[in-house]
Amino acid sequence: MVSAPASVRPLPQPGRGIAVISERESLGDGFYKLTLLRALRRAYPGEKITWIVSEGDSPYRTIMAGIVAPLVDEVIVHAKLRRPWREAIRRLRALPRFGLAIDNRTNNGVVAATRLLLPADIYQAATPGFLFCGYRPKGARPRHKLARLMALLEAAAGCPVDGSGEIELPRSASEEAARLLPAGQRYIGMAPGATAAWRCWPLQKYIELSRWISARGWQPVFLLGPIERPALPVLRQALPEALFPGCSESEPQASIELSLALSRRFSAAVGHDTGSSHLMAEAGTPLVTLFGRSNSDIWAPNARRGILVQARDHGGRDIELIPLAAVTDALRKLLD
Repeated sequence: MVSAPASVRPLPQPGRGIAVISERESLGDGFYKLTLLRALRRAYPGEKITWIVSEGDSPYRTIMAGIVAPLVDEVIVHAKLRRPWREAIRRLRALPRFGLAIDNRTNNGVVAATRLLLPADIYQAATPGFLFCGYRPKGARPRHKLARLMALLEAAAGCPVDGSGEIELPRSASEEAARLLPAGQRYIGMAPGATAAWRCWPLQKYIELSRWISARGWQPVFLLGPIERPALPVLRQALPEALFPGCSESEPQASIELSLALSRRFSAAVGHDTGSSHLMAEAGTPLVTLFGRSNSDIWAPNARRGILVQARDHGGRDIELIPLAAVTDALRKLLD
């Protein structure tokens, strides 16, 4: 068994395991929280990690199950830890006792009830002021969701923690990505979709951006998920030179693993506040992220190299206010 780093504060009763609690989760949540999971696994390598989602499902149980297998031992979804209260109290008390619980939720009432009822030796919560923490982080509460979680873990561990790392992809995904995007070309990725229309830069602007990319001798590549697939005929007609991996009738839709492998072959990419941007950030892609009404201080992807382009710098909160020139300037900076 791998030992925890010598500087990490040991849990009061080693072997009871660790719980991470969320309210709801999207694909984007799944990717940026990988940093927390890596740090937990390094800090407490012998502890079972249980992932609990109170009010919904988790990508860790579905499309990301293979990716998180080395990091999460158990995933509990639809845990219903909020309401109705009588049943929620019973469910909280029925959970096993954990050595450490990290609660990502921020509602004071919900967190206070969980703190009282959940069996845990150390309880860390992301509420304003870190009011319910066994070990309160030093300094101001970070605005970014990931920074908050890392601060909670560092306070419990009593030292800095390391969440760096890279997803180990199946050889088949890397080989398929190399077939679809052969070496020798500069590929620029674009992810135009999102679960909410107000998060999306207009499709016509992506078409103009793709033409700008092609005019420089680079290769535009679109990552399209199920939500964006209806736009495929429009894009193909407008952009015959663009690539749409995973979108032909002769090949299956790109899996999460293939999308990551493709993203690792991008010289740079453009997206907005959506799971695809967090996916590309996790792949290490230099990333331009467009923000409208979403708060980038809270939701910016954890990109190793990234530039945020925000509507508020162009006269308002609507993402369509972002001009093409602002995006091409940001791409130039990343590619230089």
